[in-house]
Amino acid sequence: MATRAAELSIGIFAPPLVEPFQPSLSLPYLAAQLRDLGFSPICHNLSSLFYIWLFRRVRLESMTRYHHLSQSIGVLRDGSKFSNPARYQEAIKILNDYTEKLAQQDRLPYSLYPESHPSAVVSNADFEALVERMEGTLLERFLLDYVGFTLRLESYDVIAFSAANAFQLASSLFISRALKRAGVRAHIALGGHAVTLMGSESAKEGDLCGSIDSLVFRGGADVFSRLCRDVAARRPRRVYEAAGSKGGVDEKGFPTDRPYDLLLQHDVHDIYLSPHQVFSVYSALGCSFGACTFCGSNRQNADFVPRQISVLVDEIEFLRTHYGIRHFNICDNNFDPNRARHFCDALEGRGLKGIYWQSTCRVYKSLDVPLLKRMRRNGCVLMNVGLESANDRILRLMRKGYSVEDADRVFSNLRQAGLPVHTYVICGFPGETEAESLKTIQFLSRCLEHFHSVYFQDYEAQLANRVFARALGSETQGLSAHRMIRKLLAEPGVGRRLARNGNLLRRHGYPFVEDHNFLYLAAQHEESSI
Repeated sequence: MATRAAELSIGIFAPPLVEPFQPSLSLPYLAAQLRDLGFSPICHNLSSLFYIWLFRRVRLESMTRYHHLSQSIGVLRDGSKFSNPARYQEAIKILNDYTEKLAQQDRLPYSLYPESHPSAVVSNADFEALVERMEGTLLERFLLDYVGFTLRLESYDVIAFSAANAFQLASSLFISRALKRAGVRAHIALGGHAVTLMGSESAKEGDLCGSIDSLVFRGGADVFSRLCRDVAARRPRRVYEAAGSKGGVDEKGFPTDRPYDLLLQHDVHDIYLSPHQVFSVYSALGCSFGACTFCGSNRQNADFVPRQISVLVDEIEFLRTHYGIRHFNICDNNFDPNRARHFCDALEGRGLKGIYWQSTCRVYKSLDVPLLKRMRRNGCVLMNVGLESANDRILRLMRKGYSVEDADRVFSNLRQAGLPVHTYVICGFPGETEAESLKTIQFLSRCLEHFHSVYFQDYEAQLANRVFARALGSETQGLSAHRMIRKLLAEPGVGRRLARNGNLLRRHGYPFVEDHNFLYLAAQHEESSI
């Protein structure tokens, strides 16, 4: 006998990740969308819970070590201690030394500074091997101690995992296999960005995904709701995918003209090693520019679906009033000057003060000093702007739509407005020469005063570039991210201003944990406004 879809018990899990600080963007929004569609999901962030479990279990081994770890956690949760660079760095070092020791012991990446990115999903063999390595580790003990005994898994009809990167993908597969072996009857589903990168061919890999009942590719709540209705009707399918060549966004799954009914469960957003929560709010899917040849948000890959600015501000106001959240990431691949201007209009019109935010956009000539100062007054503490290359020929190949001269002017405007900027550089773009890489290094060195931080990304012709990968090819003489960073740090004065962690260079004195860096900038902005 079929079950009514609305009566299904649904659990949505963010699997363990190599990072205990970043809230799961997808969970609260996915749950809100499902509630709109008549379901009642429960969310669990296993990433944060895993780290809390790691730290607390020390009590049974050594009270002295437990005391040191507890003090360090206390520093990160206390606003005044957190903003003290010396105390902050000491606390981070104690916690990271502990997790690195665990990493050596288990041969798994328990690091406070994540190295795993979505693009790390290269082949089935890579994360299949990672799944096998998880046996007998602390991750497996966490599953037995917490997941197995606390979450009442027998009560769920559907258990869904959302995997953003390679480690989450592997841990989802590992957990699913353990659940199947334990006889958990729930229908197990797996989706997320890493699954899309993995490719639909993986659905045929019995050894790899045999413990997964359904795989979701390129889909959100609209696709997941179809899966749940099929489970209720006892006719689930193996593979679910968004309709249409470009994702076919269902407006019921992504409402653009009304706010989400956001419900923040304690184990999704309260357990973070920072004094304040940083919440990511959706501004749009896709990109308002949508022409860049290296990006998955190119209009030939994905539609642009913007939300009304007033709705975005409705959610920010709701989260501040009901949960005390004041720090926001504006999730929009290109929060362009027009949308930024309307956003400032809405904040000023409602008199919303004490809101701090960061956004991402491309280079626009209309990012002038008056607009940037206005954004700064309204709480913008960091602009993420893609430089990508300091060569006009490469920018034309990328179809960026601006010149190096335009970028130079915008970065100068940001400096005049007193607005910190994080920029991105793509390394080894197809057809790039070593001389062009060196020209980008010279630009960065010359304009160093403009930048708060720089991230170097090696070009990878995977899903993001599938429309253009064949035409662009893969041959390049351009320098890798590692060589670019090494050469830039060798430039006079650069090493005195910027510190390195992985592929990221950041001004000395600021945290390398992304949300912590944002909170530092917000605190400085608040102090300067008093």
